[in-house]
Amino acid sequence: MRARGSGLGALALALVFGTAAAAQQVEKPRLDAGRVAGEAIGGAYAGVAGYMVGRYAAISVGDLVGVENDVTRRRLGYAGGIVGGGLATAGVIFAVGSMGDQAGDFNATLLGTGVGFVAAVGIAKMFLGPDGRVRAGMSTRARWAAISVVALMPAIGGTIGFNSTRRSQ
Repeated sequence: MRARGSGLGALALALVFGTAAAAQQVEKPRLDAGRVAGEAIGGAYAGVAGYMVGRYAAISVGDLVGVENDVTRRRLGYAGGIVGGGLATAGVIFAVGSMGDQAGDFNATLLGTGVGFVAAVGIAKMFLGPDGRVRAGMSTRARWAAISVVALMPAIGGTIGFNSTRRSQ
């Protein structure tokens, strides 16, 4: 009975390592620094623009349905901005990364964007304070550096997500 269990274990290991070896044979195209920079920078700018458009759209819909409470309007605008910014960031990263003969997975790009957003919220709370406002005494350079890092994090996460699934077409 023991020999039979050992044989099954060896067969399972052979299947796992054989599958891993076959997966490694499919090579990814080389990373291009220009493409990666275009994904990250384009994604960051698109995310800021998408946030503004999503926020405006959500507040407009809230006005149409009769939302009168200012706190509710702000929260609705924030949620719409996050959705708009996330979709815009992931969409631009996916579009830039898929140019030419390469492709990736949009779901992985969107997931990476979400992870980057969570990291950005943590960084914002750490540097800007729990309410997201600039702390008293913070220099202008430090404030712009913190805001730039916060804006770039979702794009960096999305770029990592896309390039982790990148392949030749």
